[in-house]
Amino acid sequence: MQLAFGGLINSCWCIFCNKWIITEPKNKLLLCSEPEKMKKNVIIALMCLAFICQVSSQVKKDASIDVEGTILSENRTLQGALVNVIRDGKPFTSFLTDIDGSYNLYLPMGSEYVVTVSKKDYVKKMYTVSTKGASKESEQKKFPVIVADVELFLFYDGVDYSIFNQPMNKYYYNPKKDNFEYDKAYLKYMLAKVEEIKKEEKKAMLAAKNKGAEDKNNEDIAKKNEELAKVEAMKTERMAMEAEMLKKMDEEIKAKQLADEKSLAAQAAQFNDQMKEKPPVTDASAVKGGKDARVTALLAAYKPGVTEEIIHGKNVVIVQRVVVKADMAWVYQKKIFSWGGVACFRDGVMIPETTFEHETKKFI
Repeated sequence: MQLAFGGLINSCWCIFCNKWIITEPKNKLLLCSEPEKMKKNVIIALMCLAFICQVSSQVKKDASIDVEGTILSENRTLQGALVNVIRDGKPFTSFLTDIDGSYNLYLPMGSEYVVTVSKKDYVKKMYTVSTKGASKESEQKKFPVIVADVELFLFYDGVDYSIFNQPMNKYYYNPKKDNFEYDKAYLKYMLAKVEEIKKEEKKAMLAAKNKGAEDKNNEDIAKKNEELAKVEAMKTERMAMEAEMLKKMDEEIKAKQLADEKSLAAQAAQFNDQMKEKPPVTDASAVKGGKDARVTALLAAYKPGVTEEIIHGKNVVIVQRVVVKADMAWVYQKKIFSWGGVACFRDGVMIPETTFEHETKKFI
């Protein structure tokens, strides 16, 4: 016989037949129209009920101790730290801490646990929890939550962190107190070791700071050297450009001097040709007779003996010596060119430098 709960005036939904059936008004109780299907569904419902009871019994059987805490570093919560739990030497669970660095563990009774907390660039730490030793009756009680905060240290070169290869703390069940506690003497020993590590870390931090300052100083020196090298390179390049410009200017000056000298040589040659056609009159009688006005002018302008004059011309220095003796006069010139050449003349006719020096000095 099956109960059905009505939803409409002339029909209702059978929870075992899984369909609408016709019923009498006022939602009266009625028999299911498909007894075989009803029997099958009843068996399934009973099996589900038995499974639920078994699971409930198992949950009650597997009692556990709750562990919670916060992962910290330098008084700040640490997100993304890896919490790894080993149960009786085998992996049990692992996860990352959330944004506030907190974590929660539910450790079944009757086992040994190693909880390790780690994160990149930090020194890992661990602690142990032993849930063994409790009686069956004690296992079913609700124990207080174990609060296990963990502080991770940043890793510094030169600091010995080997002490953290052993547990930082040890939690265990104390049957005398019928409760969980930690090994106080062991924790005191570990905290003393931690203080020693903190001192070493301060030294390492100072060394790292000094090294950073030294590295920065070396970097600044290298940067300055690089800048100086660039300045020197620019200076060398500028000097090379200036040398090239000076070379070009010198070539242009020499070319111009050569052109000027050629012009002077041409003028001297033309003058010599003119003098050959009309040789200079140096006879006193000729001077007196007024045949050479140039000599007359020289006799009037210069006293007897040798008169030396320095004449500065374009790209040339002229040493001019006027020789006056009795009624005769001669004009000697030594032209010293800027490019180093020397040419000597007597009344416009080219003569050797030795002749220039000999004939002008003998009258002194």
